[in-house]
Amino acid sequence: MKNILNIVRHDLKKITGSVVAIITVMGLCLVPCCYAWFNILSNWAPYESDATGRISVAVANMDEGKTAAGLSINVGDKIVEALGANDDIGWVFTENDEEAIEGVYSGDYYAALVIPQDFSDDVLSFLNGDLNNPKLKYYENEKKNAIAPKITGKAKTAVQEEVNAAFVETLAGYVSDAASMAEANGLDPQQMLADLANRIDDLSNDLNSCIALADSAGGLTDAAGNLLDVSDEFIGSTHDVFKANDKILAEAQEELSKVKKADTKKLDDAVNKIEDTASSLKTFDTVAVELLSAGDIAYAAFLDINRDKWVSRISTMKTRADEQAKYLKKEDFTALSEKFEELSATLGDIKSGLEQLDKSMDYSEREPIIKKISEDNDKAIKLTDEILEQIRTDIDGNLEKALSNARTSLSGFRKIMSGADNGLSSLGRNLGSYGKALSRLRSSIDTTSSSLKSLQDGTGSLSDILMNASGNDLLQELSDLMANDEAAVAEYLANPVGMKKEVFWQIENYGSAMAPFYTVLAQWVGALLTAVLIKVRIKKRNDLTDLRLHEWYFGRLGLYLLVGIAQALVVSAGDLLYVRIQCVAPLRFVLLACINSIVFMMINYALVFALDNIGLGAGVIILVLQVAGSGGTYPVEVLPGIFKVLFPFMPFRYAMDAMRECIGGMYGDTYWKCIGVLMLFALCSVVFGMALYRPARKLNDMIAASKAQSEIML
Repeated sequence: MKNILNIVRHDLKKITGSVVAIITVMGLCLVPCCYAWFNILSNWAPYESDATGRISVAVANMDEGKTAAGLSINVGDKIVEALGANDDIGWVFTENDEEAIEGVYSGDYYAALVIPQDFSDDVLSFLNGDLNNPKLKYYENEKKNAIAPKITGKAKTAVQEEVNAAFVETLAGYVSDAASMAEANGLDPQQMLADLANRIDDLSNDLNSCIALADSAGGLTDAAGNLLDVSDEFIGSTHDVFKANDKILAEAQEELSKVKKADTKKLDDAVNKIEDTASSLKTFDTVAVELLSAGDIAYAAFLDINRDKWVSRISTMKTRADEQAKYLKKEDFTALSEKFEELSATLGDIKSGLEQLDKSMDYSEREPIIKKISEDNDKAIKLTDEILEQIRTDIDGNLEKALSNARTSLSGFRKIMSGADNGLSSLGRNLGSYGKALSRLRSSIDTTSSSLKSLQDGTGSLSDILMNASGNDLLQELSDLMANDEAAVAEYLANPVGMKKEVFWQIENYGSAMAPFYTVLAQWVGALLTAVLIKVRIKKRNDLTDLRLHEWYFGRLGLYLLVGIAQALVVSAGDLLYVRIQCVAPLRFVLLACINSIVFMMINYALVFALDNIGLGAGVIILVLQVAGSGGTYPVEVLPGIFKVLFPFMPFRYAMDAMRECIGGMYGDTYWKCIGVLMLFALCSVVFGMALYRPARKLNDMIAASKAQSEIML
């Protein structure tokens, strides 16, 4: 111990007795500290608006806008207006896209945003039934700076947010305008819901009748099935009694064929087409009522999208009515033919009325036309009901007549038949087919009845919901809000959800967050420079004889530790008083800086003591590995796998973690655990230096001799 103290006292005496030595030691204490301070200051707030606002990004608005429902819309202007109020980036608004792109290419701008000519058209494409995603063009110069593209990435995010907000706000504004116009035209949303509920309630009542008809049809089907079963038994029991009579059988088949060819075909064609016409007219009746009460925007939208469709559909129905009239007139169904002619004329009136409507019509001009259309539509619906009734009456009458003739013929045939094995067998097979068909019909009727009941339940529930909504004050309040404060509604819909941010261990600025890394880095550089400038080996003197290894080791280490503590006091005081980083525990921060310097000095001293020139190189390599992989700049999770393996063995990690505790706030005993690990590194360095000194001595001497022989290396 005495020799160790003598070495330390001698080293201090030599330093204080030489001006050059004093200047060298002062440089060792100040130069690494400057490295930390200047880097912290340069990274103080690089991502704040004051800094990023100086990064120029060009904006070129080429959007030509669009006119929809009489309104001129230009989403590009909205975006430019919003970006003008955004100071996160230094927006530069250019005259055209060529100027913006050329500026990025030449390096005048870091990036450029171009709003294309058809941007508004694509934004509103959904109004025409087409969905074209609007696309902005973004150009970026990645050569100019490595970090700048990451910062200008904020520009893309800001633009997307502004576009979405502008789009929703614009649509919300138009909806609010529509609500105001509806209010001005005397349209009450609650009354409209009540009327709709009444209509759905009427539909539910009609479905009751349909369900009853379906159940009746099911009963008739069962009766027909029983009749077929009886007929089948009757044919079987009289198989040997009846014989074939070709003439009478032909007469019966001819009568039945007449019924099948004439009445059945008329029933199928006429009923199917007139029921389709009735369904379309009832649908159009609802459309006509809504068209009469619609506001200007809804009225114009109907004419743009639905009028041609309905004109075409009604024209088709008129053509069908004309064809049915000609066919029935030819087949001597005079009354039905006249009904179809009257229906065709009424449909023609409806078509003419629709063609008279125009977007530019005022309410007073279009009201009588639409009322006339509605009246004609009601008349057409009534005619279809009468036609259906008359078809059923005529066809049923003809069927009864034909069946009566068939019964007369078959009665005469029954008296004279003596045997008809083949005919009866064929008739039996037909009756079997009819039975299967009736069975399938019964199943279909049951399915239809079940579907109608489900539909009735649904319409009843919907009617109740609409009736409750029509009496709800919330609907009226929403209507009043849309009418009275359109701007507030538009702004709310543009940004409906906010984000409440809560930060733990908040650090005021980016410079303070980076202070642990740059301070620890400066301390390691200081230790490495000390190992380069201050010799490790002690020159033999008369007062230092018979030095043992540990005395030699710790004797010169004392000077290293004194320089390291001086470096720590300077750099930590500068961080706190000059740079003014955030620090919640300044005394612990200074203490930790001293411990860091002691540990780093001991590691670098051990490397040079044991390995000499190789140790200096090893200190540089360890520094490089820690700069890249200790998590000082990027999280270790995003680094290559080799750094994840080395991460637990890097002193930087524990030194920075302990400093972060002092800067951001203390959590448990993390601070002391990190210091404990650092002390373990220091202990390991002592063992390494003393254990490896003698085995590596010959190698070190050989390298030193080779350097001296080169005559150009220190």
